[in-house]
Amino acid sequence: MELFIDRVDKAVTFGIDLYSFEVKPDQIFHGFKNIPRHPHIHVVHFQHCNDGVRYGYFFESDSAKSVQFEYDAAREIFVPRTIETEQQKTDAYNKFRELNPFMVPYPSIDEEDTWKVLTDHIKMLDVRHIASCSEPYVYMDSAITTKEEEGILSRALASNGDRIADTTRSGDPVLKYTPIVFKSKDALRDNFKMHDFFDKSYYLNDVVLARYHHNSIFSLLGELQCAFLNAMLFGNYGSSLQWHNVVELIAMSSAVSSKALLQLDALLARQLAVVPDFYADMLLNEDAWVRILTSLHHKHALDRTRGAVYKLWPHLDDPDDNDNGGESGISHVLVDDDDNVLHNMGDSDPDSDEPMVVEKVIYRQL
Repeated sequence: MELFIDRVDKAVTFGIDLYSFEVKPDQIFHGFKNIPRHPHIHVVHFQHCNDGVRYGYFFESDSAKSVQFEYDAAREIFVPRTIETEQQKTDAYNKFRELNPFMVPYPSIDEEDTWKVLTDHIKMLDVRHIASCSEPYVYMDSAITTKEEEGILSRALASNGDRIADTTRSGDPVLKYTPIVFKSKDALRDNFKMHDFFDKSYYLNDVVLARYHHNSIFSLLGELQCAFLNAMLFGNYGSSLQWHNVVELIAMSSAVSSKALLQLDALLARQLAVVPDFYADMLLNEDAWVRILTSLHHKHALDRTRGAVYKLWPHLDDPDDNDNGGESGISHVLVDDDDNVLHNMGDSDPDSDEPMVVEKVIYRQL
């Protein structure tokens, strides 16, 4: 597949998938060629200045032979122009022959097939659903919020006696990820709150997968991959929250197949290895990764992930603390024996999502 850029009138950083470079005005550059059809999910992304909005489009390379991006001066973004008619296809073919020497070949696939690992569970139908978009090229940027972010803001303002306008009515796009609320009544059944707090298998399998993913954990892994790409390619904060939520939900559930765990471990290790340095501090939650790696259920099944985490946070791998059963340097999460973990778990809690499940959680260095 070929991706045409007719002209560049202002400085821009162009990127496709994990690769990007700067192009100056009037520099001879006319797009990307030889975009592989396998894997078929790709992302083209743009940024016009260092502190500008990062934006771009998800697309399928096997759905068309070519697409042209034109700069929309009114919106100040590049927009796709789909080539549909026979005349357009003929013009595109002639243009490709003319501009082929000035198009950048898609970078050779690395030996580890990184992009395939990062996208192999993503379905374009799901990307369109998340973005509420029916177009073949699905727009994404760093400023689009998620339903979770809207809920957090609404609750924060409500606690101060303020109100927030319903942004969904304003026409602004909102990312519709699978709702994952660990302290909700869906996640903690009345008669099994203690069990459901420590083992989220019911919430994963009987609620999240059954309601939103046709009982397929690999569909959920596709959403995890999509959220990661939105976070790391566009700096989308809400997507980072969802990425952490999905990882933690699976890690804290005992009823997960070994096949899914193997794929999750390989995926997370690869994702953490490609996190841009300038996003690591802003979008990665160290505390969440400590919880994930100290999970009672799968901490020994995520060895590759553990190695990738240690590279990001070397202080978690303390060589002077090697007699902790393989958990050197990572604080163990312990419930204080002197506290009642069911305290304040009743229906009298003013927050319908029951925000306080455990009275106190102590992090002890062992």
